[in-house]
Formats: sequence, structure tokens, C-alpha cells
Amino acid sequence: MTTLAYPSADFPGQPAVTLDVPQGWEPAHAPGTTMAARLPREGAFAPNVVVDIEQCGPSYRVEEALEQVAVLAASRGGSVSEPYAADLAGAHFVGCDATWPDADVEVVLQANLFHHVPSGATGGHVVQLTGAVGGPDAERDYELVRQVLTTARVVPWGAGERTDGAGS
Repeated sequence: MTTLAYPSADFPGQPAVTLDVPQGWEPAHAPGTTMAARLPREGAFAPNVVVDIEQCGPSYRVEEALEQVAVLAASRGGSVSEPYAADLAGAHFVGCDATWPDADVEVVLQANLFHHVPSGATGGHVVQLTGAVGGPDAERDYELVRQVLTTARVVPWGAGERTDGAGS
């Protein structure tokens, strides 16, 4: 009999992600997100960063994620920037900014970054970092969330300490 396990070489686990947030930021929890933090503000848009990790197939292309951001922005009457690259602690991210009008806060601006962590035949995982700002302080807050996003560290599963009891 063969025992299958998760995580293992056959079923790799998610990568680990860390972010450094400034004093005053707090963890935020929302269904469907891996990790999030925000700078709480009374009566105003709270600048925030969100980390999502999703499994992807072997044919995954980061351009698919950029297209999804463009569709979302367009559906809300907005647009996206030209794609750009960012190397964060040795992880190559591709991203774009999205902006759209919002009835409550005038404008929402998101910085979106995507990194593919391959895992052999399974395809791997996509790490998405999103920083969001809005309202009259959006331009100033954009620099704040951008600084938080640049602290991201991604460690593929199995690159650190093994959790399946194998090897050392």
C-alpha cells in the first residue's frame, strides 16, 4: 500500500510569504485571502495589502492574471497600466496598476503583483500581492502600500525546513 501525503514531493504545499508592515497596521481577515493587513482609518479608505496564493496548472502564464485585472478594472469603468516587473528578494514578479472610479471614495487604485512558483508536473502556485488605496489620500497612500509590497519574501515549499519528515 502507498501512503500519499500533503504536503509532499507529489503534492507540494504552498510557498511561505512574509510582509513587513509599518507600526499601526493590523492583520485583516477576509474569506478567500491568505493574508492581509491594513492601516485602520475612521471614516476613510483604509490602505491595505492582500496576499493570495492559488494553485495553478502546468500551462499557467502570468499574462492570464494581468488580463483578469484588466477585465475587472474595465468592468468598473477603469483601466490598467502597462505591465511592469519587480524583483522582490529574488522572486520575479510581474504586475500592473488598476484604477477605477468609486461612488464612496472617488477613486480606487490597486498595485497588483504576480509571481509563479513552479512545482514540477503539478504546475505550482501563483502568489498575488495587491495593495489598495482610495479616496483623496490615494496618491500619498500608494507609496505607503508600495513600500509594504516591496518587503514581500516568497519561499517555495520545500526550500526551507522539510515538513514531510524526509531528508535533512
